[in-house]
Amino acid sequence: MNVIFAAALSSSAQGQTASSGTAPFPEAPPTSTAPAIVAISSQALPGLATDYVLPSISTAVAAEPPPGVVPRPWVIGDIKADGLKNTKLSTVRGAIKARKGDLYDRPDLDKDIQSLLGLGLFERVGAEIVLLPNPVPEHFRKVAGSDRQVLLNFIVKERPVIRKILFQGQKKLSRGALSDLLALKNKDPFDRTKLDEDREKLIAKYREKGFLDAAIEPEVRTDTKTATVELVFQVVEGPKSRIELVEIGGVAAFKRKVLLKLLKNRRKKVYFAKDVPDDIAKITAHYKNNGFLDVAVSSPLVTLSADKTRINIALGVTEGRSYRFGKTTFEGNLIYTSSELAKAVEYREGRIFNQEKFEETIRGIQELYSDRGRLRTRINPVKTFDARVDRMNVLYEIVEGPISYVGHVDVEGNKATKTHVLRREIVIKPGDMFRSSRVRRSIDKIRNLGFIDDVDLDLQQTPSDQDKVDLTFDVAEGKPGMLTAGAAYSSLDGLIGTLSLQHLNLFGRAQKASIQWSFGKRVQDYSLSWTTPWLGSHPTSLGFDVYNTRRINPFDTSLSAYVERRTGGSIRLGPRFDEDKYQLNLTYGLARISIQNVQEQFKGSLSEGTSIQSSFGAELARDTRDSIWDPARGTRHGIGVLLSGGPFMGDIHYFKPSLTNQGHYTLFTVEDWPFVVSAYHRGGYVTQFNETKIVPVQDRFFIGGQDSLRGYSPSGEAGFPQGGKIYSVANVEFGFPLARERKKTIVKFVAFVDAGGAWDRARDVTGRIGPDRRDIKTDIGFGLRFVTPAFPIRLDYGYGLNHRDGERLYQINFGLGPLF
Repeated sequence: MNVIFAAALSSSAQGQTASSGTAPFPEAPPTSTAPAIVAISSQALPGLATDYVLPSISTAVAAEPPPGVVPRPWVIGDIKADGLKNTKLSTVRGAIKARKGDLYDRPDLDKDIQSLLGLGLFERVGAEIVLLPNPVPEHFRKVAGSDRQVLLNFIVKERPVIRKILFQGQKKLSRGALSDLLALKNKDPFDRTKLDEDREKLIAKYREKGFLDAAIEPEVRTDTKTATVELVFQVVEGPKSRIELVEIGGVAAFKRKVLLKLLKNRRKKVYFAKDVPDDIAKITAHYKNNGFLDVAVSSPLVTLSADKTRINIALGVTEGRSYRFGKTTFEGNLIYTSSELAKAVEYREGRIFNQEKFEETIRGIQELYSDRGRLRTRINPVKTFDARVDRMNVLYEIVEGPISYVGHVDVEGNKATKTHVLRREIVIKPGDMFRSSRVRRSIDKIRNLGFIDDVDLDLQQTPSDQDKVDLTFDVAEGKPGMLTAGAAYSSLDGLIGTLSLQHLNLFGRAQKASIQWSFGKRVQDYSLSWTTPWLGSHPTSLGFDVYNTRRINPFDTSLSAYVERRTGGSIRLGPRFDEDKYQLNLTYGLARISIQNVQEQFKGSLSEGTSIQSSFGAELARDTRDSIWDPARGTRHGIGVLLSGGPFMGDIHYFKPSLTNQGHYTLFTVEDWPFVVSAYHRGGYVTQFNETKIVPVQDRFFIGGQDSLRGYSPSGEAGFPQGGKIYSVANVEFGFPLARERKKTIVKFVAFVDAGGAWDRARDVTGRIGPDRRDIKTDIGFGLRFVTPAFPIRLDYGYGLNHRDGERLYQINFGLGPLF
């Protein structure tokens, strides 16, 4: 065997190159039948264990090549690997760059050895280059270091593979629960570091369940012949302990059970020492939010029973006296007047002192100054007790500081999304005066893209200029693509199935595309849509929709009066102004509409046939909502008009103006969970012209059901039974989250009140609430919201308050998308 080169590296040498301390391979003579042996000794390889010797390798180390001589590559004739027991040769070949018939040099070998070690399957990796009798192909003769091809042989020592994982001694926790905690699994390469980490995870799990004395020792049983190991975790569980008693001494102002409910470490729970500081902080905060500013809570005394099953906790409280807010004054303020700063005060004189509202006031004042660029404003609150009136006065000493400007603006954390897509949503630019409101608006705009889970701001002073700050928006991308399938039930449509494929970040450019199919006994909808939020560098959206729908629709007193088929599409253009605050939404639509299968009793009111509708719509809106998906603050007001026919041709001619309003206000928050009240209103009017003598049934206003009055069926229970030409609907919802992730609500519970009506003529409109068809109808109810940008779902139960005799009093509604 002519071994012309050999190299080896152990797993402990990862991070170093295989060539460290070695000589590069020399240039071979162009015609050589017996090239000199070039080898690397194990001593020349950092991290290579001395008891591991590559076979057939000389310990001689080649001398450095003469200056100016460039090493020339080999031509690979074959690739093999020695020492494989549990690993396939295809795995080795898939991990390396080397390919049969290719040129191959020393840097390539270094990288391939590192790649094999990176698989985690091998303890050590070596390589030898052996001359083969095969000649080098003609096209490689001038560049190859030899006139013969070489065998690249990797020599490996595998990590043993885990054959079985066992638990012995465990009784209270199942094998499945313990196995799920392990990073090591059957057929994985054995890793001592991971084994130690898994042991800690198992012990932590036992501690969590109350086994404070649990001990776990792993045993590794090795089978050298098969290169496998068997892991046995020896478990000594010990007794299970729970908190038997929690005593809080010195409490006079509150009932003890009020304070006990604040604690994580409370009776019948498992004791966690890490929760003790939080428990003390919660008791302290409760007192300070109720005026006890001098409260002191002692460290707990924790005792364990002799059999280690019962834990007693004793806390001591020194309450002090309760205070009330006195006068609030400001000093050192020049930019804002005292009356302007007073608007940021969250408390009122005479009320019980509340530390939380006191701190919110400081943050509010700081926010006012940061919106004027005064980031380095210092606020020093001085509390002074006035014994004459028994009040705690507060003086806010303010040092306003210089103006800060924006230096650099960067975006980090994006992987799939192109950087300019995120950067264009940022409204604060380099050189601008820093304004917190513009930073907040930038964060809102990035989140409104729909595929960003979270945005954090890193603000640092510019190193070269103390009057500037650098902003870095650190984003966390979510999953932009989603394939969803589901089923739901509503009182009107019965059982409905949905299948949807949506992507919110197509090509990393924030383009939205969706294909959706809804099907059921009364519904058969197919739709395709695409939208891009920007046209080049302009904040103008462009999109299109294509659809084919079949629906069984209600009319008058029937839920199945006729079948409407609609095939068509629309083109949308939406320029935005003033940082997206103002929007102009333009839509052109073309549809083929067929009315079929009209029930016999309605053939005098409805006529079967097919029409072509060509329409143009425009809406001007002002939008200040923080989120278009789940708003917690802000408003949206819009005025629009839809013109069908006329200059746009078609068979249907009408004019339909509309008005929409919505507002959202956060009543309060519990930690990061907002409790929000939302109010909605929409209204409209439609009138026909030209050869259209009656407004088509599909373009009239039918109220009731999932999108308007949720306690009524749209089959004539609310509004004009044959469809109104005027309508007005108002909805009020109070919602709070049931599940949140990364500061975003995933599931929300809502309680709602609806009111509205639809009328055939303006003189029929009345403000009276009642069961008559001209009266306003009201309902109440509750529901769930699954808040996802790709597939928002509404499920509501509505109870009507103004039903006529014989009507069902409630409705179950299923809807997709926001209320409107």
